[in-house]
Amino acid sequence: MATNKRRKLNISEPPQAMSAFALRKKLLSQQTTTTAPASTTVDTAVEVDTLSPSPGPVDTGKARSFKKSKKGPTIQPAPIHENDGSADVKDSPPAETNNALGSPSALARSSSSPTSDDEVSVKPAKALPIQLSNFKPSKSNYQRRKDGRMLLKLSDGDRLVILGSYGLRLTAGEITINGATLTSSDKVHWVDAPYCHALPVVRCSDSATVELLSRPNVAGLRSLGRLSPLLRKLWNESNTASDAKSTPSDLSFQILYTSADGPKTTALQDLVSPPEWNRELANLVNASSSKSSSFMITGPKSSGKSTFGKILANRLITDQSNGTKSRAHRGVAVLDFDPGQPEYCVAGQIALVILTEPVFSPSFSRPLPSPEIRMVRSHALASISPVSDPELYVEAALDLMTHYRNTLARYPLIINTPGWIQGTGLDLLTSLITALRPTEVVYMSESGPAEVVEALQESCKVTAFSTLPSQASQLTSRTAAHFRSMQTMSYFHAEPQSGEADGGIQWNPKPLTTVPPWQVSYKGPNRGVFGIMCYDYQAPLDLLADAINGAILAVVGVESAKAFRHSSECAELLHDVAADTMDIDGNEDESASSSFSSLAEKIISTTPEGIPFIDTANATTLDPRYSHSLGLVLIRGIDTENGVLQLLTPLSAEAIEDVTSKGGEIVLVSGKFDTPSWAYTEEFYYRAHDEVDDGADLDESMDDADDDPNVGNEDFAEAIDATQVPWVEVLHGNQKRGVGAKVWRVRRDLGRTGN
Repeated sequence: MATNKRRKLNISEPPQAMSAFALRKKLLSQQTTTTAPASTTVDTAVEVDTLSPSPGPVDTGKARSFKKSKKGPTIQPAPIHENDGSADVKDSPPAETNNALGSPSALARSSSSPTSDDEVSVKPAKALPIQLSNFKPSKSNYQRRKDGRMLLKLSDGDRLVILGSYGLRLTAGEITINGATLTSSDKVHWVDAPYCHALPVVRCSDSATVELLSRPNVAGLRSLGRLSPLLRKLWNESNTASDAKSTPSDLSFQILYTSADGPKTTALQDLVSPPEWNRELANLVNASSSKSSSFMITGPKSSGKSTFGKILANRLITDQSNGTKSRAHRGVAVLDFDPGQPEYCVAGQIALVILTEPVFSPSFSRPLPSPEIRMVRSHALASISPVSDPELYVEAALDLMTHYRNTLARYPLIINTPGWIQGTGLDLLTSLITALRPTEVVYMSESGPAEVVEALQESCKVTAFSTLPSQASQLTSRTAAHFRSMQTMSYFHAEPQSGEADGGIQWNPKPLTTVPPWQVSYKGPNRGVFGIMCYDYQAPLDLLADAINGAILAVVGVESAKAFRHSSECAELLHDVAADTMDIDGNEDESASSSFSSLAEKIISTTPEGIPFIDTANATTLDPRYSHSLGLVLIRGIDTENGVLQLLTPLSAEAIEDVTSKGGEIVLVSGKFDTPSWAYTEEFYYRAHDEVDDGADLDESMDDADDDPNVGNEDFAEAIDATQVPWVEVLHGNQKRGVGAKVWRVRRDLGRTGN
């Protein structure tokens, strides 16, 4: 036993982990004191992630630079052109192999210098491009016509990812895109695919012949990039001379074979539906084929609710199975209950719409209703969140559901909800589930929170409940505030056109300061507006003009005087007026006008400028049962001398006359809309477009932006003096705003437990 112990003491101690620098120092000391052969093993207990040092002569000075001694491989993919689709990223060899790690010289260099986090940071090798389209063009399946059209013959399993705006005409076969199944017809389906959203994927399950068309008048929407960096470089614009050669300038789209074909400084993401989504979509479509069904989509923020809802809507519209081809009423009703990220109306509203055609465009490229997306009824919350007035939110939602059941019950219904699932938001969801009684509730998350899932399941006593994995977007170049600004800016620049083949909307490419405003009188008995209301916060009378000037307000059509819910005195007045009109066999419009006139004497006050103001001191809002939203207006200015409001709006005069001709009144509602700061700086971007080099991509600066949608102001700050423009402050150099310059946000969760 003693001998065994002495033998164990003669063996070297178990090696301990040491840094690469300490190991190198130990080797240097050993090589100066011993003449052992180079092949002798010094220490075998080096950590796995540390390379063994190379024997031989070693410098006695500082350690060799890692960049010089261990240069990583420079791998550049071979260029893939539109007419050469045979190249496969996974199978193609690297363009440069002299510095590959597998070569002897590379091994020698890598063994001559250790790698450790304590000494240097290893830069990862350049990632290979991601394959997006597997379609391989050739002379037999690809033709380019003189008018710019492309004729593609797709085979089984082919997929196409296209960036830009284009039209799809299927002449033979069948394809799927965004959940919609398209069959051969003469109809052209227009697609808008900017890189700030996941790009739609055209899939072919069998042979098909597809015709790709450039979208006419595409310059209208893209020209808004001259007015704001938010709408700049979203499409297939060429950034360099090489890109301009590879992509014809007359095309409004570009086929992306790999991620290297897109913008160099921007991430690309194709739209993918997970298998769990596909199974649930098939179940929902089968459930709606036998009877009219309603599906409520819930879940946290950025979990894929809107994406799943659009795929489901497209699937229901184009479904041809189970005899739905002969369905008399083709379409899908949508209740858009998300005022912060709406899909089919502007921010600050909730709406009931009917879809008759599949949707292949983001919300900012279709800001106005169209024959394919018909607005049935909408209500203004004057806020981007239900937190401002939960009671009004529930009342408006129930009114929209009542209109659906009365007029559109034959259509399947999709209910999209906001991502507010905590506290009061969860109470709102459970209240809506109990009141609306949908066929199934889909929760877009499998990771909880557990209390939210339990509460939703408890409210689904007569409703099916299912969960799906969330699919958050990997695109972070633009935030939710950015998308709201883009949608609102597109809304105010939109000009509806009749007879257009690509959607019937044109965009004014010039700043809003060049647009002649509506002149609406606010004084006298024949004024254009009944009054102005304030939701959530009521400004003092002497500050009302300053509060609404340059702000966005909702235009609400009041159908009856019953919409004004005030004190018991006003309620008795309305009851007396209604009783008097029942005994008169006269014109209903005259009776309605007299009721509004009598009500105005009780509830309307005037500001020092003479603006009629409807008192909302008791948090009074318009009753959704007797009012509806028409759209938004931007108050460009207030002419106090002539008593005129200068309004900018894409609304038509017919929409206003439709309300007033029936005895109704127009009310402007102010609230917590986003400040239209994009409108204040449009002219400066427009004038500085040719004076300042704006070729650099602004996505990197947008990633660092918080909630401020205005980025890139440094360029035109030096070119143009904006000191005389209201609501605009230009910071020069390193100048910063003072303390208190940002908007104060009120905390509403102080009463919750655990905070």
